[in-house]
Amino acid sequence: MSTLDFDEVLPHIGEIGFYQITLYILLCIPACLPAAFLAFGQVFLSANPSHWCAHPELDQADPPLNITQRLSLGSPPTETDGSNLGYDSCSMYDVQNWTQIYQENNNSWPEQPSSNWSVVPCKYGWIFDKSEYEDTLVTEMGLVCEKAWVVSTSTSLFYVGSLIGNVMFGHVADKHGRRTSFFIMLFMEVTLSISVAFSPNYLVYTVIRTINGLTFPALFQIPFILCLEILGPAYRTMAGMMLCLVFAVALMILAGLAYIFNTWFNLALVTSVPFLSLFGYWWIVPESPRWLLSIGKIDEAEVVVQKIAKWNKKDIPANFIHQMASRASNKPVSRRQSTAKQETKLIVGEDGRIRETLENMKEERTMLDMMRFYPTARRNFLLITFNWLVNAIVYNGLSYYSANLDVSSHLGFFISSAVEIPSYFLGWYVMDKLGRRWVLFETMMIGGVSCISCIFVPLDADPWWTVSLAMIGKFQIAASFAVIYVYAGELMPTVIRSQAMGISSFVAGIGLLIFPYINSLGVISRILPLVIMGSFSCLGGVAALFLPETLWTHLPNTLEEGEAFGSDFKVFSCPTRRTEDEPTELELMAQREKNRSVDV
Repeated sequence: MSTLDFDEVLPHIGEIGFYQITLYILLCIPACLPAAFLAFGQVFLSANPSHWCAHPELDQADPPLNITQRLSLGSPPTETDGSNLGYDSCSMYDVQNWTQIYQENNNSWPEQPSSNWSVVPCKYGWIFDKSEYEDTLVTEMGLVCEKAWVVSTSTSLFYVGSLIGNVMFGHVADKHGRRTSFFIMLFMEVTLSISVAFSPNYLVYTVIRTINGLTFPALFQIPFILCLEILGPAYRTMAGMMLCLVFAVALMILAGLAYIFNTWFNLALVTSVPFLSLFGYWWIVPESPRWLLSIGKIDEAEVVVQKIAKWNKKDIPANFIHQMASRASNKPVSRRQSTAKQETKLIVGEDGRIRETLENMKEERTMLDMMRFYPTARRNFLLITFNWLVNAIVYNGLSYYSANLDVSSHLGFFISSAVEIPSYFLGWYVMDKLGRRWVLFETMMIGGVSCISCIFVPLDADPWWTVSLAMIGKFQIAASFAVIYVYAGELMPTVIRSQAMGISSFVAGIGLLIFPYINSLGVISRILPLVIMGSFSCLGGVAALFLPETLWTHLPNTLEEGEAFGSDFKVFSCPTRRTEDEPTELELMAQREKNRSVDV
């Protein structure tokens, strides 16, 4: 294992240059397009258009009925909302002889159904509105009414695979390299996505998608990690922002493709087959030189670094990495490292109990230690994890549900994706001005209230009122999405930051198993899922108020600092810059402990 830090190499080969920009653009394609199509293609592949019970005799009547007559005679009305043109989609009038009805009404169709007609569940299947889709998996396999749960379960199982794959491919990337992990995932994703188009039934489709779920979101994350590891620190935040923007554009492209290719078979192929060309990346994408150095593969790292320097027009010696590694291995331990315990003593003062705790900071700390012995840090962790969970449910729920808002499903999904682009810019800008806590509160509260407000839209109102309120909610929740990753990383102490964020992310992933069932409640009322997601969002906003602000603060490194962090903050306080001579929260805690011991 090499002791050379790759950040020491970057200034010599260029922290950002033609090589990094080219590789970043190339990796944005697999990180965004196939990943977005994989995760959200289900919206269109398994779309559930308006449908009603089939009446073979009535549907082939002569003279034919117009749509209003057909639905009025064949299906009982429903007053829950305006979906399915106001008629029940799972029940029918049990009329055995429509010809007799026609003749008894003086050879004309009755204007209203008879009150004597009994109502039964659909006997002969369904007819579907084909104005948007020629066919989907739902229309082809009749996955509506009592079988509607199958689609929700399929979506949830996809995210079960995602939970497992995120851990599995993260381990592969750390042990065998980012490049190896990336190409395994790419091969799996492309071949399985093509296989989906040939699924003979929905069970096979679900099994294939569940296995394919192993590659998401790792297929999005690992190319991004590979890019971050060859970029200078100053450019990494911007790289993350741009990747989120490209992902939103990929979702917009998906809506356009689904509009053009309106059969599920064609859409499945057009969103998978073109990515066979990405296998050509085998001769382009390098292994991360940072990872190679971390496991001591200096010769391989040298090859990659020389290539980066050449593309960036930087002159370095032929054995540059070997020279840097040699110097790093001979470098003496810094005075700061050797006096870490003494520095800790000086920060805390002379209080024995606090000093003893901090002097043991070099011992390995775990999440269990924090949860057992540090109540303030534990509170911060639980609150930010709850916010992350809510964010995952509402963001993905609104993304999927945007295609079910009584307007064109393609247009609804396109708008839902488009509003993310300005929201990311706004979120990143204001969180550095107003702080993380208030921005998280504002975005989640306004987003939640907007969704809940759909309950006040009359059933006969223009559906664009509901769409507008839902899109305000999506705009706000996407902005909070930009804040929450930064906020979670800043709240957690350095010694357990990776563990804490991994657990929070895992809990949020569990939330992804829930949102398909929330969305399925739309069969009861079109606005019910929006109200539920809006309520969750408001709860998350309230929870954010009880978190400490991290803007312009010294971030916690140890569990002790994490415990002191925000221990005496006020709910309605605003972020302020701390002057150099102003004591930190850890120093204030130590002073209070010292004063207590003196009083005793």
